[in-house]
Amino acid sequence: MKTKFISLAALSSSLIASSAYAADNSARLDRSIETITVLGAPTSENATLGGISFKDLPLNAHVVGLTEIERIRFVDPDELLDRIPGETQVRNLRIPDGGKSYTLAFVDGVPIESPYAGATQRLDRVNTFDIQRVEVIKGQASALYPNNVFGGVVNVVTRDVPEKATANVSAEVGNFNRQRFGVNLGSTVGQLGYSLNVNNRRLDGLRQGTQNDRDAASLKLVYQLNDTTRLTTRLERFDEVTEFRGDLTAEQIQADRRQAGSLSSATDLKQDTVSIALKHSLGFGEFNAVILNRVKDTIGLSRFSGPEDEADDAVNINANYRHDLTNGSITIGVDTYRGDVDTKSFGRDDIELAGSFTQFNSQLDIDAYFAQYQTELSKDLTLTAGVRYEDIRLSSDIADNQLADFDELAPKLGLNYRVSEHTQIWASISDGFYAPDLDDLFDADNGNPNLDQEEAQNIEVGVRGSWGNWAYDSSFYHNEIENYLVTQELLDDNGNEFELTTNSGQVTVKGIESVIEYAPKGASWRVGVTHTYADNKFDTFIQSVAGAADDFSGNQLRRSPKHHVNTRIAWEPVRNFTAELEGDFYSSYFSDDANSQAGLFTRDERINLRLTYEQENWRVWLNVLNISDTLEDRATFSRGTLSFRTIDGRSYYAGVSYNF
Repeated sequence: MKTKFISLAALSSSLIASSAYAADNSARLDRSIETITVLGAPTSENATLGGISFKDLPLNAHVVGLTEIERIRFVDPDELLDRIPGETQVRNLRIPDGGKSYTLAFVDGVPIESPYAGATQRLDRVNTFDIQRVEVIKGQASALYPNNVFGGVVNVVTRDVPEKATANVSAEVGNFNRQRFGVNLGSTVGQLGYSLNVNNRRLDGLRQGTQNDRDAASLKLVYQLNDTTRLTTRLERFDEVTEFRGDLTAEQIQADRRQAGSLSSATDLKQDTVSIALKHSLGFGEFNAVILNRVKDTIGLSRFSGPEDEADDAVNINANYRHDLTNGSITIGVDTYRGDVDTKSFGRDDIELAGSFTQFNSQLDIDAYFAQYQTELSKDLTLTAGVRYEDIRLSSDIADNQLADFDELAPKLGLNYRVSEHTQIWASISDGFYAPDLDDLFDADNGNPNLDQEEAQNIEVGVRGSWGNWAYDSSFYHNEIENYLVTQELLDDNGNEFELTTNSGQVTVKGIESVIEYAPKGASWRVGVTHTYADNKFDTFIQSVAGAADDFSGNQLRRSPKHHVNTRIAWEPVRNFTAELEGDFYSSYFSDDANSQAGLFTRDERINLRLTYEQENWRVWLNVLNISDTLEDRATFSRGTLSFRTIDGRSYYAGVSYNF
């Protein structure tokens, strides 16, 4: 890994030297290259939580703005989140546990899906052509977000309604039959503004049988009733057909890297979302309310079960009032979720859904009440205190007595101190909890109705600021999770294996997350480095696998590399042409909880190159991802075999857009 860093550093140095020769001492990158640190960053000027700017809150937050989003043009959310410290290889921020919803994806402050079906990958469950910025908040530090976000929240802020009539068309093609086309329209006439986006995506993968297709459309209507009241309606529709392949061993990759192999999952998903938001400003505060209804139909097939046809109907309502005080504010509110899922479960081989099926209904109801108070204790010291109560009710009619209820009151407390105009330090302590799901509680074969909810306490301290041409943002966190839910393989009285989820573990996840950026004034280049140090351990965990007890206490959680580094250098050798070179590196990690040496894996580096040229109304781009042609993405060690989730290897695509 040291060699990889040296190679990138040498390449970066050559680019910097060339840029010094080409630069004309004008600050030309202000428009074309944005920062992802919070303090003083133009991308985060409008990023607020409860009416309070991110930079004044005692929490770990980062913002990726429109310029970066348009340069990355991601299909896989990891392409975007690699730049954010705290990203893991599995589903969640900070905690690499694929079976838990520790990270929630939001759109305009409302969950995209069920609060207990969240993941960083759900960022792709919103129209990705309709993103103004992405806000990433780590940990359960805010009372305005659910208590189960031990990892954090990824909030997509959709595009603003333009004041003047605008139109944009774009087209993109690349290898693996990649095709993307989109149309954006928007305008404001009198009190009514609108923004319309329609796009589609076609993408095959390297491996045979892979598919990643989508048609999406979104419409936002903003009606400014008067100077104090605004009504926003947003409608979104997308159809998505995906098919992903299962893991391969190193021998299989060597023999035929394109082979289909086993199926991982196949999904045919149709989703319609409508939301109505009211914002009313008062002379002494502000009232906000939003109601969102999501209807989703999914036909899915995975390696773990037979095909299922799900009809998911959910309603989320959030209403809050912020009252401004002389030296602060207080926000109170209510957050409710009602989710209803009808499922038809077919036989394992019935991929045509033509045979008999088992039908059942499950419901998730959440009522949350929250309050958050902020006050200036002195000119430079601000206190933020909050509390969130949640009552979670789960039920299913697949069998009798499938009812569960969990509730908890979780306090949050933080301090923010302005050391100087350009530097802040902050600290927070917060509680959270995570409820087990219905399958773990009531599965006919492997259910455990005696499960307790997980309890977490997170302590975090951080510093953010700027000094000359440098900007920095760093924090240390320490999160202890008690009653950790773990699925184990056990033996019954007849010697048969079965799985059972238990509260077997206690886990500590801790680390340091940092972003450092260097942007010399007047130069035509900038450098950014994101670093994550993570130490995720089982404090106590006795696992009984197939009748044998193993003590994993003190072991690292699987897929927990100690270090993740993302480096970026952007250069504008000539006006309007920007080149960005990105390197992404992980240190080695264990791919099983037993920390077997045979399961030790180091993911190879990823080097990405993005070239963009803008001239008047035209924008042209050429992106080359994974220049090193790495295939092995994530490792799993099970039953003595090391296998890999694969990616597509080297990918390249080009596109053009035009503004009318």
